[in-house]
Amino acid sequence: MVHTDKCPNCGSMNIGEGTWTGYAALMPKGKKFSNGAPVEVSVCRDCGHLFCFRTTKPEKF
Repeated sequence: MVHTDKCPNCGSMNIGEGTWTGYAALMPKGKKFSNGAPVEVSVCRDCGHLFCFRTTKPEKF
């Protein structure tokens, strides 16, 4: 996946970054005892579109 600083929905360059919190960790399929990994997301500050989801710990998968 290519990280971009341009909203694919409206073309805005006004992009913020966020992290899912709480129970929204990405869980590996078939690994019942994994704690999962945090997910970071790019968000357009103009239209609110969420895009470019990525985990901070890809090695867990």
